[in-house]
Amino acid sequence: GTPPPIPKKRLARTLSLPSADVPTLAPLSPLQRHPHNFDNPLYMLAPISDTTFQEEMEEFEPVRGSPVPLLSFSQLSFDTPDEHLPYLFSSFDDQRVVFQGIQHRHLLFLRTMAQSVEAGILLASERDISSYQPEDFLLCEGSTPNQIGEAVYYSLHSPKFPGRVLGLRVHKQTDEASSAQTKHQPSHVNVQDVAACFRPINNPRNDFIMWQSQDPSCPFKPGCTAGQPPDGGSTEYATGCMNTQCFLTKGHSVSVERDLPHATLEDFVQESTACLGYDRQVCVLLLQILMGLQHLHISASAAELKPCEIFLVWPNRGKEDGRNKQEQDEMETSRLREKVELTGGKGKIQMLWRTHGSPRVVLAPLSSAASLPNANIYIKSQIGALIQYFLSSQETSLSKSLYRRGLLYLASLLQSESSGPQVADMVAMLQVLLWGPRVPLFDHRRPTITAVHNWLTIKRALLVMKLAERGLIQDQSALDWEDCMCLRYLAFIDSETAVSVSTKLWLTLNMD
Repeated sequence: GTPPPIPKKRLARTLSLPSADVPTLAPLSPLQRHPHNFDNPLYMLAPISDTTFQEEMEEFEPVRGSPVPLLSFSQLSFDTPDEHLPYLFSSFDDQRVVFQGIQHRHLLFLRTMAQSVEAGILLASERDISSYQPEDFLLCEGSTPNQIGEAVYYSLHSPKFPGRVLGLRVHKQTDEASSAQTKHQPSHVNVQDVAACFRPINNPRNDFIMWQSQDPSCPFKPGCTAGQPPDGGSTEYATGCMNTQCFLTKGHSVSVERDLPHATLEDFVQESTACLGYDRQVCVLLLQILMGLQHLHISASAAELKPCEIFLVWPNRGKEDGRNKQEQDEMETSRLREKVELTGGKGKIQMLWRTHGSPRVVLAPLSSAASLPNANIYIKSQIGALIQYFLSSQETSLSKSLYRRGLLYLASLLQSESSGPQVADMVAMLQVLLWGPRVPLFDHRRPTITAVHNWLTIKRALLVMKLAERGLIQDQSALDWEDCMCLRYLAFIDSETAVSVSTKLWLTLNMD
C-alpha cells in the first residue's frame, strides 16, 4: 500500500514564457530538447530555437534506498514492469507527459531500427584481412557471368559472411586491379565496399600462381575493370570454377565486393524513360547518389558519376519473408519475366522495381580525390550534369509532374552564379519532395514549427504501425529500400529543417 517514491527534483533556471506567435503548451519535439530539459515542464511549453537534439541517455534516479535500477527511455519496452513506469512518467494523470514520453520512445525506436537496417547491409568493420583465403569464397550454384556496365560479375557466398550473397568482379588487367590503394574509410550503404582483392603472381621456379590479399578499402581507377575477359574471348571463361582460386590459376585478377549489382544507372535510363513513374524514380536514385557523395566528401573522397559506373542493387528475397509471400513473388516474377521475353529482354529493371521495390544505389570511389581542385564545385557540376542526363532522356511533354519540377528547380540552383546549395541541402530537398511535409496540407501558407512537429508525430506513429504489421502478418511484403530510406528520414529529421526546406520548395514549385 506504500505509494511509489517521488522522483528527485532538480533546481534549474527556467526560460521565459513563449512568445505570442507560439501556442501555449505546444508539444515539444524531442529533436529540439536537450536531455536535461525533459524533467522540467517549463521547458516543454514551447520549442527552444537555440538548442539541438542529443539522444536521450539521461538516467532517472530513484529515491535513495529503492530497489528499482536506473532507467532511461531507451530501456522502456513492453516488458518494463509497471512499478518502474513512474520513474519515466512522472504522472499518469497528465496526458501531455505520457504523450511526450511515448512520442520520444517511438523516436528512439525508429532511430534504432534505421541503424539496424543499415548495419545488416554493411560488412563487419573490424575484420582480419589476412585471414581471407581465395578458397573461402565459393561461387553460388548455377552462377553465370553477368555483364553489368563495363564489369563482369559472378555471385559468391562465403562461410566468413554467412547468409550473404557477395559479388565477384573479374578485372581485365592485374596491375590496374591492385595498383590503387587508399586509406580505409567507414562503410556506407551507398558506397562500394571491397572485402578482398586477389591477384595472381607468377612464380617461374615452380610455375604455379600464388595470390596475395590487398587492402579491402582500395578503390579502383576508372577504366581498370573490363566488360570482356582478359583474353578477349567469351565471358564463359570461368566454366568449371568453384571458388576464386580457380580464377587466379587462370591468370585473372578478382575482387570480392559486398554487393552484387543487377544493373547500372545507364540501363535504368535507357529502359525506363517511358515509365509513368520515371520522375519519382529518378528522385529516389538521385537522393541515394547525393547521400553517397556526402559520405565520400566527409572522408575526403569522391566518385566518378558516370551512368555506366553507378550500380543498382536489389535484395535477394529469402524464406524469411514468409512462404506465402515468397510464392506470390515467384509467380509475379515468372509472369513479368514472360512479358520481358516477349519484348526482347526489355523491362527487366521495371520488373525488379515492381516486385522488389526500389533498388539501392552503389557508387565506386575514385582512387584519389586529392587531385580535385575543388571538391564542392566538382560535385555540383557532376550532379547538374546528371540531372540533365535524367531529364533529357524523356520528352518534356510526357511528364509535367511535381517531381520533374523539383528536379528542374534543383538544376537551376546548381547553375546559379552564387555558391549554390550544399550536398546536405540537396539531400533534404529531395527528402521533402518525396515524403513531405507538403505546405498545401497545412492551413497556413507558411507552416509553423508546431504544425510540422505534429505532422512528424503522426507519420512516426503510423510508421511504427507499418513496421508492426510487416513483422506480424506473414503475407505482408518486406520493406523495400525506399521504405528504409523514409524510415531514416522520419527518424532523424527535425521540425526546423522540415519547415525551412518545405517552405522554400513548395512556394517555388507553386509559383511555377
